[in-house]
Order: sequence, then structure tokens, then C-alpha cells
Amino acid sequence: MLRGIERLANDMKARIVGQELVANNLANATTAGFKAQRAFRTLLNQSVKGSAKQTLRLYTSFEQGPIERTDRPLDLAINGEGFFVIDTPFGERYTRCGAFTLSSSGLLTTMSGEPVLGSGGPIPIDGQEITIGRDGTVYVDGDEVGTLRIVRFDDPQRLVREGNRFAAGGEVALPVNPDETEIIQGALERSNVNPIDEMVEMINLHRNFETAQRSIRLQDESARQLIERAGTSGRR
Repeated sequence: MLRGIERLANDMKARIVGQELVANNLANATTAGFKAQRAFRTLLNQSVKGSAKQTLRLYTSFEQGPIERTDRPLDLAINGEGFFVIDTPFGERYTRCGAFTLSSSGLLTTMSGEPVLGSGGPIPIDGQEITIGRDGTVYVDGDEVGTLRIVRFDDPQRLVREGNRFAAGGEVALPVNPDETEIIQGALERSNVNPIDEMVEMINLHRNFETAQRSIRLQDESARQLIERAGTSGRR
């Protein structure tokens, strides 16, 4: 009985984590390049007696989000696999959000001022007309000034999530296949969160949480009654 209560308690904890992830997904439904996240449980260390330990794992959906035209020359969308590479004080970070701008020193940066990296480092923009080809080549007033560094990972699920970007987490950044990835200028990849699906998931998680909660109460009441009966029998 106690083992059953423990399993139900772990199930409730998983539902709470799931609700937090759904809430975060909904909060980022309009965030450019955001990727939805889910929690699921796996069984580990199967024993001879048939018992198993459960562990909670997080899964990120890297499915392509819808691409929306903005006609802003420094808005870039990746169509296909890959990530933009950002230079931060903590090392390289990887993102699908291509809402970029120019720094006061004329570098292509994120909106928070972190340089966007090309194959040769930060990309200088000194001119008026900015054109970015589908292969990521950057032209300023007709002159080539750099090429966006777009990378992929063999196992993106091992990346470490940091808000709307990722750290490598031990994975090696690899060049993308140019035949499978293109850069679209004047557009942004929107979040791949489906608000309706998230609301349905939230309702299901809440119902499952309440079901587990009721089951714990019933088992707790049954245990209390058994203890009372055992005590009564012992006094006879």
C-alpha cells in the first residue's frame, strides 16, 4: 500500500512539472524561435522482483515553427535544421530566434547586444543595403562581409536549455547540410507552440493530478482503518 502511495505521489509531482512546462509554453506562444517542451517518465533499473525506478525526463520539440514575413532586413528565419550561433560572456549559445539588430560599433547582434557569429567571428555591417543569401552569405552594399555560422547537433535533446537558447551540454556543433537548410531574410520563425494543444494538455494534466490525489486519500483512509482494526484486535 505504501509503495502504491509513493507511486501516486511521484505521479503527482510529474503532473506538476508538466503543468509548469505547459504554462511556460503558453507564455512563449508568440516568442520567435521558441521550441515547446514536454516532460515524460521512463523506467530505470528494472529489478528481479519486477519493481522499477521512475525518472522524469524533459523533451524539446524541435519541429519547424511557421515562418512569418516581417520585411525587416535584419530579421532572419532558418528553414530546416540548425541554429544561429551567439557569442555570450558564458561561451557560445545556439538559438532559432533570428530577430537581430546592429550594435553601436556596427556588428550584427541579438536584441540584447550579443554578437551573432559568422564563419570567421562577429559579422561587421558598415553600409546601407544589407542582403543575406539563402546560404547565409552576408552582403553590404554588394560586397560580401561574412557568412552566418549555422550549426546542427547529432542529438539536440542533449542540449541544455537556457530560456529561448541552448548551451551545447557536451554536444559537438556541426555544420548543417546546405541542401537541407536555407536562411530567409525579412522573416522570423514563430514559436512551434500550438496554444489549443497546450490548453488541452493542461486540462488533462489537471484531471490526472486530481485523480491521483483522490487515490492517495482513499489509500490513506484504508491504511488508517487497517491500523485502527489491528489496534482493536490487539486489545481483545
